[in-house]
Amino acid sequence: MSFDLAFWRQDSPPDQQEAAQVYDKLADGLEGVVEESPAIEAFYQAVISTFPDLAEDNMHESPWSSPMYVTQECVVVAISWSHAAEVSPILLDLAAEHGLTAYDPQDQVVHGAR
Repeated sequence: MSFDLAFWRQDSPPDQQEAAQVYDKLADGLEGVVEESPAIEAFYQAVISTFPDLAEDNMHESPWSSPMYVTQECVVVAISWSHAAEVSPILLDLAAEHGLTAYDPQDQVVHGAR
């Protein structure tokens, strides 16, 4: 099990229902769901500079339960439950700094860009 979060660029924060629909499409690997944005790559670089993506040589120290899903439209992460309380606030702050919407599908909570 993992604690998942998804991040994408959207001009105005979606409501919970819209965010859930966007998340489902992104998690299914669909493209053209939201606009591509250079903020996604900048966010991803900030994330991996803080928490390197999952690799064989860092499996025991990594907070991730699987490699990140990254496109030009989104970043979807699966955080190990044991690291969720530590990692998720940092990711939400980084997303806000990069103007991204964040969605928590477990609690169905939308975190809009600040």
